[in-house]
Amino acid sequence: MLRQLLVSVGQLVLPAHCAACGAAAPPELRMPLCRRCSRALAVLMAAPYCPLCGRRAGPHTVDAQGCMFCRRYPVRFDGAVRVGPYEDLLRTLILRCKRHRRVEIGPHLGRLLAERAAAAPWADLVDEVVPVPLHWGRRVRRGFNQAVVLAQTVAGALAAARPRRARPRLRRTRPTPHQANLSAAQRPRNVRGAFAVRGRAGDLAGKRVLLVDDVMTSGTTIAECTRTLLRAGADAVYVAVVATADYDDPGPW
Repeated sequence: MLRQLLVSVGQLVLPAHCAACGAAAPPELRMPLCRRCSRALAVLMAAPYCPLCGRRAGPHTVDAQGCMFCRRYPVRFDGAVRVGPYEDLLRTLILRCKRHRRVEIGPHLGRLLAERAAAAPWADLVDEVVPVPLHWGRRVRRGFNQAVVLAQTVAGALAAARPRRARPRLRRTRPTPHQANLSAAQRPRNVRGAFAVRGRAGDLAGKRVLLVDDVMTSGTTIAECTRTLLRAGADAVYVAVVATADYDDPGPW
């Protein structure tokens, strides 16, 4: 009762607003969203996807080898989870988090992603949670790396079974243009060799890594990070992203 009273007083002093549309948002909801946007998010989260590549896929189009997309373009990683497709409300929340520096949205998205990761059949196999890194120059300009915020939340949820930490195992060796501004053919070349492993040689040997980012579009950034982790000795790489975008012709991963 005391908690409810404090929440009510807080709403009078500083009312909560929907992070997506700006309307009043009930304080008891898990996300800072109004009821209309919460329903819209629930619809996005219900969209089926391939558990291997994380792309949109119907429930009857996936088998042990993945979906039609990843059978055509085999992935380097061993499984993927997502919150939903990169469209509508979910796209708005992601862009407001990183472009408008609404860092407080990150942990909310992270909790949704953590639920997906914790329910994955490989969840108990994960040894380390690794965020996709930003180049230091972009991180300074933005003020934070949204992948780190997500990874910390996901690691905290997985630690309920056994201790895990979000570790900055990767670094960007050079700045790269935004992938969104490049063609399918340009994207793999843009990130080739752009990542390196931090720490001592052998630290990742035999480890099963969960790689975390906010969005996967063509998948080339995730693929290059995966390649870097596997070359460093990782035994398996899994992927957790808030959203995946439909992409008609990404070329080989």
